[in-house]
Formats: sequence, C-alpha cells, structure tokens
Amino acid sequence: MRTPENTGANQIRNRSHYRLPAMVAVAGVILLVLGFSLPGWGWLAWIGLALFIAAAFTMRITFFGDRIPSLFRPDKTDDLPPPPTLDR
Repeated sequence: MRTPENTGANQIRNRSHYRLPAMVAVAGVILLVLGFSLPGWGWLAWIGLALFIAAAFTMRITFFGDRIPSLFRPDKTDDLPPPPTLDR
C-alpha cells in the first residue's frame, strides 16, 4: 500500500529556536546533579548552575525579543468606521 506523498513526515519541519537553549539547560541540570552527588566535584555543580542560568536568560531574551509592543505593531483594524464626531 502506498502512502500519499504529502504526509506530515515528508514535509520539512522548522526547528524551534528554543532547541539549543533547552539542550544547554538540560546539560546544566545534569551537571548540577553530578556536582552534588559526586564528592569533591562541587565545581561541576557551579558550571551546571551557570549553564542553566545562561540558557534561562537566552530563552527569555528570545521570547521577549520577538514581541512587538502594541504601540509599534502594524494596525490591523482598518475596517473599523471612524469614531463619531460632535456636530455643533
């Protein structure tokens, strides 16, 4: 049986821009756990904490950096009638 050519598996998927920071955060958590569980390897916990914080700030910057404030956003309400005026 043949599957259709245009299935979800065949389409090119866009990768999330949070992928790299998420992997760095996971590596930081693993280093944190290893640093606290292995005696004498406390420096590994500090590196893990630094990686985790760096990934958190990177995700936050990209999340808020893509946001456009409503003052500068293009107006998409052109179909509204003009506001009423007072005729005296």
